[in-house]
Amino acid sequence: MTMEYLNISNSSLFARTSVDGLVSSTVLGLCCALGVPGNIAVLIVLTQHLKEDSFTPKLMLSLAVSDLLSLIFLPVWIYALLNGWVFGQGLCKLFSYVVYWSIYSSVLSVALLSVQRYLQVLYPQRWAKLGRKGQKGLIFGIWTSSGVLASYALYYRNVKEKKKDGLLHCYQDYMNKREQIVVLITEILVLYVIPLFSLLYFYHRLHQRINQSASFRSHRLKKLVIRIVVAFFVFGTPCMINNLVLIAMPWNSNTSNNVTGALFFINSCVNPVLYAFSARALRCKRKQHSDQPQQYQNETQ
Repeated sequence: MTMEYLNISNSSLFARTSVDGLVSSTVLGLCCALGVPGNIAVLIVLTQHLKEDSFTPKLMLSLAVSDLLSLIFLPVWIYALLNGWVFGQGLCKLFSYVVYWSIYSSVLSVALLSVQRYLQVLYPQRWAKLGRKGQKGLIFGIWTSSGVLASYALYYRNVKEKKKDGLLHCYQDYMNKREQIVVLITEILVLYVIPLFSLLYFYHRLHQRINQSASFRSHRLKKLVIRIVVAFFVFGTPCMINNLVLIAMPWNSNTSNNVTGALFFINSCVNPVLYAFSARALRCKRKQHSDQPQQYQNETQ
């Protein structure tokens, strides 16, 4: 997912009344209005389960925190999208970095959820050996690696005045096309290709193993997995296509940057509902099949 959706500097001369500006700001406004309280509600619920041995609530808590961080700054970007950047160079870099950091963390948390469920069903003993320290290490690793991956925002984000509208804008200021290509390819791989492959492969293997036992088939789990993959694909693909276009073309499209970027934020609104339902569905499945072998019971953790 390209962070060009924050390229406020690319707003057109009539950004305040342009269709893409209004559409993007409306979508971002809805994401903020729905996603912030949704993620806060998930955080409140999950804090009640942190003392449990299950790793899922802890990882979902990390996901909710990262989604919340990416959404709480949306009012600032909405204002800047329509009126230009008035918050200074320092906040331009800081806010951009936090958003990058939270988005990387959110996507990597989603990918790790698929890996976790795969290992708990197919290799429960190996997963059990990880222990609490290992689980904390995974979450710490997600946030640390995300912070490193997002660090280029501190370097490339700058505030400059554009001749098109005479306003200051906080945008991704590359020195040359090569730098832009490196950043965009990194985003395509880390924010889309690797997570999508993880979702497709590990959930497919999980579904195959579950279907091997006729008494343990779960249509609910199948539907849940489909929702997870479809949501990620639908809201992530437009941004990745936009990245590819930016790599191939010498020009920048204001409309594509703003609209595809706004669509990606919808995923942060969907995540709390989707994964809260996931935990509930799998807990119900554990109760229904409490008499199954231990390796299948571990799936619901």
